Amino acid sequence: MKLKVFVPDWDNQPVNRYCTPLLYAFLQCNLSTQTIHEKYGDWVNDIILVNNIQDSDVAILKYEMNYYYDLRKVNELKIINRSTIAAGKLLVCTTKGDVGITPALEHFHLYRWSGYNSKNSGNNFILPVFIADPLPFHNKGQITYRQKTVRPMIGFCGQGKGDILKWGKDVFRIFYFRGMKLMNKYYSDNEPLQSSTYTRSKLLDSLEKSPHVDTCFIRHKKYRNGIISKEEKVESAKIFFSNILDTQYTLCYRGAGNFSVRLFETLACGRIPVIILSDNMLPLPDKVDWNRFPIIKSFEKNDIAQKVCAFHNNLNEDQFIHLQQYARQIWEQYLTYSGFMRIFTDNYIKSLEAQHSQF
Repeated sequence: MKLKVFVPDWDNQPVNRYCTPLLYAFLQCNLSTQTIHEKYGDWVNDIILVNNIQDSDVAILKYEMNYYYDLRKVNELKIINRSTIAAGKLLVCTTKGDVGITPALEHFHLYRWSGYNSKNSGNNFILPVFIADPLPFHNKGQITYRQKTVRPMIGFCGQGKGDILKWGKDVFRIFYFRGMKLMNKYYSDNEPLQSSTYTRSKLLDSLEKSPHVDTCFIRHKKYRNGIISKEEKVESAKIFFSNILDTQYTLCYRGAGNFSVRLFETLACGRIPVIILSDNMLPLPDKVDWNRFPIIKSFEKNDIAQKVCAFHNNLNEDQFIHLQQYARQIWEQYLTYSGFMRIFTDNYIKSLEAQHSQF
């Protein structure tokens, strides 16, 4: 069975920053079919684009939510939604950016980078941050695994210095955006009044002071240490991934948005993420056993070192290596673009097959 997709906002404009990742493979008109399959995966064979909504199984928007809100095309979005509802079709949308936009639509699925589990009514799903495989650039393409030591070695490289002044600036910025939203000049979802940088700084402080773990932290005051030039970015990436590869665990806590790119980077390196929950959602929970990794709940933050130490001590040598292998495996299988799109396509096909079996 193939998934028949109607794109209600299709146009012949070139690919731009607003296009949904869900349709990347179908927007490359200059590529041959063979090249598209090699670049994006064989799942492409299981999707057919149709010209009529009545002939489709599902509708997928070409443009993500920010396109409609930034360019003041919300009325067009609502018209599309009414047409998909009238046709009895599900509308699949995406929203990108640190925060994202939850639209006022009906009968839709929304794929997003960030989001809050407590606000999810069941139709929000996490879209992984798709990154290039770091190993060919930072480990000569070799997959190596760390041996178990007496104490867990936790790494971190990034924005990890935040004082009370930083907390105040971040909270003021959130107040500002809430005010702009009230005036219909800002459309992204509201964020809690907090500073993720300040919280991350406190978490790192706690780990550095603990006798239960060893740490290897490179802490900057600014995002990417404020670098600008291409040469600096290349050198910064080397340092960043060396920190992950040279340690066993990496602290993964949210950034400006309620998600962690570092989580995907850690998994791709075959290392163990220490996942600090922030009411966030994790991708593909029906496929990935996230509980195999150390997960620290919000009320456990003060005990993070003890929690990681206990987790580490409960693993024997083989289990420790296997967990690193599992990290790399789930990134390759589910969290790369081709891996995720295979699961995305299969899920909707299986849903259709289940519907058909009832008749």
